[in-house]
Amino acid sequence: MTKVFWFFGRSGAGKTTLARNLHRALLDRKVPIFYLDGDDMRQGLNSDLTFTPEARLENHRRIAEVARLAVGQKLNVVASSMAPEHGQRDTVKKILGDQLTWIYVHAPLDICMQRDPKGLYQRARSGKLDKLINYPFDVPRPEEREHYIDTVAQSVEAASQDVLEIVQASLADFAI
Repeated sequence: MTKVFWFFGRSGAGKTTLARNLHRALLDRKVPIFYLDGDDMRQGLNSDLTFTPEARLENHRRIAEVARLAVGQKLNVVASSMAPEHGQRDTVKKILGDQLTWIYVHAPLDICMQRDPKGLYQRARSGKLDKLINYPFDVPRPEEREHYIDTVAQSVEAASQDVLEIVQASLADFAI
């Protein structure tokens, strides 16, 4: 069975780094894999969407639909997107069902603000970005949380290894 491994958490937590590391590791192991990144989607397919609650929900619905299409082509999917609200994750879960594995990537807000890989927190603090998702708020963990990765408590290498072990358990058909 093909799967969708969806990394979520606040900006700067490390979800994109871990998702890309997983994608690369699976490609190296010849596992059929497709990578979806929320930022990339917002530059193309979802470029017409704003950051209103309705538009953020539609953003995640579209990402989930693309993931569903990839799974239909027998590709596993690595997705990375903030998905901060339960409603967004509920929508994704309705579309992907049992094929979905959530991986919550956590780092405290102060650490994410220090990392600030895209300059989002700096822009939000200076008033140049009025709708930064989850600033200054926390990303609520999913009630049905399956996997939790703390990128402060462990190195990128250790976290990537933990993620690979999660995937190995899910993709037992592949020699990973």
